[in-house]
Amino acid sequence: MAEINLTTLAMVHAPPDEVRAAIADYREVRPKILPRQFSDYQVLDGGDGAGSRVRWTLKPTRWGRRDTREWEILAEESGDGLVERDTRSDVEITWTVLPGPDERSVVQVTLSWPGADGFAGLRERSRAGRLRRVYGEVLHALRERLGRAATRPASPASPASPASPASPAGPTPTAEPTPTAEPTPSAEAAPPAGEAERK
Repeated sequence: MAEINLTTLAMVHAPPDEVRAAIADYREVRPKILPRQFSDYQVLDGGDGAGSRVRWTLKPTRWGRRDTREWEILAEESGDGLVERDTRSDVEITWTVLPGPDERSVVQVTLSWPGADGFAGLRERSRAGRLRRVYGEVLHALRERLGRAATRPASPASPASPASPASPAGPTPTAEPTPTAEPTPSAEAAPPAGEAERK
């Protein structure tokens, strides 16, 4: 029986500690980065990192009722991230966060489970790619959420302008045109999902 491994990568514009904290936040951050394929999301216990128990329903495709099922995961700490073990199957979801350039982070999500043999195994692996695409969307949403938070500058309070002295009589000078603000650069597109690895 060969193990199936699906891996997805993304570069996130936030330091590793901030990314790990966001991934471990099952009450505020996680429900906001899950795409439409997830439903019935519920925190059963905890909600912050290791020891949390969370339940959801995942339907990888709009028409695939056979692939729709309920997950109930138990979160455990890992060296560089978090491991989520599905208590109803052998699936493990490993989140790994590593330092990247310029105070950014490389986030990797790997789903792994023992694959079936023969024709059933081939069919299972063909369906597995749908899960990788779903978690690619999760990483993209995480990247967008943390990227906006990291690049949004605080607006300092403007100091009060001192009163202007009375100007002498004479023609009023023409005001110079106000420079137009430069457009804000848009967020970079999420990098493509990584290829599945098969052991």
